[in-house]
Amino acid sequence: MSFIIFDTEYTTWKGCQENGWRDSQKREIVQIAALKVSDQLDVVSEFNALCKPIINPVLSDYFIGLTHITNEQVQKQGLPFSSVYKKFEAFVGNDVCFSHAWGADETHESDGVIVKENLALNGLTEAKKIIYKNIAPIFSELYKQNGINIQNQSSGQIVKLLGIENTMKRLNLDTHNAFYDTYSILEGLKYFAPKSIELIKQRKEKCNGL
Repeated sequence: MSFIIFDTEYTTWKGCQENGWRDSQKREIVQIAALKVSDQLDVVSEFNALCKPIINPVLSDYFIGLTHITNEQVQKQGLPFSSVYKKFEAFVGNDVCFSHAWGADETHESDGVIVKENLALNGLTEAKKIIYKNIAPIFSELYKQNGINIQNQSSGQIVKLLGIENTMKRLNLDTHNAFYDTYSILEGLKYFAPKSIELIKQRKEKCNGL
């Protein structure tokens, strides 16, 4: 048995979140990264792909500064979202997909919302229904149980907040890179094991109606 940890990076501009993504500003996915993880938190396989945005094909300086993903990288390595999504869909299989949205409950689809927005932007439909769930409430529960007072936290900050950043050095990446952020989530789950394993199992059983 396994589950998916995934994260996305999407086109953004300084102030757009506060301004409500005005006019032609759309949340087009530039990177999708995912890990297929066993129930014992071992990585089974990895997924990491760049997408070429079509509405705003030139990345903003703000996005580049945040993610360190460049226009050159996207042009050389990126594929159309439709191609990347098809590969992602195959990678996921029948597993539940967990991503991180702090401040939202477990029913929130987190980055699944972004994926669905991009399906609509590209005129695509899902070949099958992927179950998207928010993993942040699991971390919130674990922090509370361990007396850790966290007011706000992005997925990439988990390892820093727990003082385990050294587990990430091999990636040679930083927060706001989707691949880094998926591993940050995983290392956080490992830090709190076996309780985190139990909580993931409970959430998966809910999804499967067990």
